[in-house]
Amino acid sequence: MDAALLTLESVSKSYWRGPHELRVLSGLSLETDAGEFTVVWGKRGAGKTSLLKIAAGLESCDRGSVRFQGVDLACMSEGEHARMMRERIAWVRRSGPRSDLRMLDYVALPLLPAHGHRGAYAQAREALTRVGIGDCAQQYWQSLSDGERALVGIARGIARRPSLLLVDDPTANLCVREREELVALLRELADGGVGVLMTVPDMNEMMGAHQIAALSGGHLIAPPKAPEPPSNLIHFPGAERLA
Repeated sequence: MDAALLTLESVSKSYWRGPHELRVLSGLSLETDAGEFTVVWGKRGAGKTSLLKIAAGLESCDRGSVRFQGVDLACMSEGEHARMMRERIAWVRRSGPRSDLRMLDYVALPLLPAHGHRGAYAQAREALTRVGIGDCAQQYWQSLSDGERALVGIARGIARRPSLLLVDDPTANLCVREREELVALLRELADGGVGVLMTVPDMNEMMGAHQIAALSGGHLIAPPKAPEPPSNLIHFPGAERLA
């Protein structure tokens, strides 16, 4: 049987604040595959960003393992990991460019080393159009709405045509309509074959996911997989956890 796209197994992570240990993840296990839209809900401070950073190999876990298509990220060299992040895994940030760039330049910039100017800009235009904001290509970050900024982040992620898209709380500060449209877009990307792992602070944004879970006390608490089409009722049995 082929390995899952992303596998987190018995992952634990703590941070130290002086002499005090803050445990954010505790024996957490999760699998997500190509074409699967997985959403993890949790309150502020629950460890959602830590979960995604560990999934991307941007942070190491204290215990457990993280595998991408069966390969343990801890066994990768720095160069191998950098290449994986360029070509296979996209991390969608909420922040924008640190310099004054047009959005077309911002989306194209990471693609230049591998694709050259013409290829990078063609893929950047395609990505911006794909998420519905092709008309923002010549605009700057300061002139965009919160919804447009969220879509630029996703465009920058999918422009490299990754296998796995990691999206950290993309719906912050969006209105209900914008949230629904963004979640529908991510579901559409998953239906097209991309593995999508998204964290959110609101349970309403879990609708439409193939797999949903709540992050609490460092553990993932998961209901049965959502039916097709997804039910309007989500139940979290307290004793059932992802394994």
